[in-house]
Amino acid sequence: MPNLFRSIGLIARVTATRGNRLFQAEHLGNNQFIYLMRIIETPGITQTELAAQLHVDPSTCLRTVRKLIANGYVTRGIDAADKKRRPLVPTAAGRARYPELTAYETQIIADGTRALSPGEQAILTELLAKVAANLRQ
Repeated sequence: MPNLFRSIGLIARVTATRGNRLFQAEHLGNNQFIYLMRIIETPGITQTELAAQLHVDPSTCLRTVRKLIANGYVTRGIDAADKKRRPLVPTAAGRARYPELTAYETQIIADGTRALSPGEQAILTELLAKVAANLRQ
């Protein structure tokens, strides 16, 4: 089983490294592209919720969100029902990056699973979802 752990780590490092290199010119390095994707995909998400969803330290999330704001990809909104709640809102520039981000995600998945049959891909997806669920507990 150590090989499973090492394989998962390798996949995480390679995908992050490739993404950071690819999106560095857009000021989305240091895994900022992952944060931006989640903000776009989860309308109304707060910074606290984002940190929990990504399983990162709140201070790390704060620094990354500040960089996304400084680079014009995200703003902090105001919730009309709860003035203390500050949802993260993608800007037009942030939303414009989304097709490129999802294309990268699709390409990484295609590269990583190209030797797998559709059935094997389905099994892998199911098993990794179970592993992730176990680790969230």
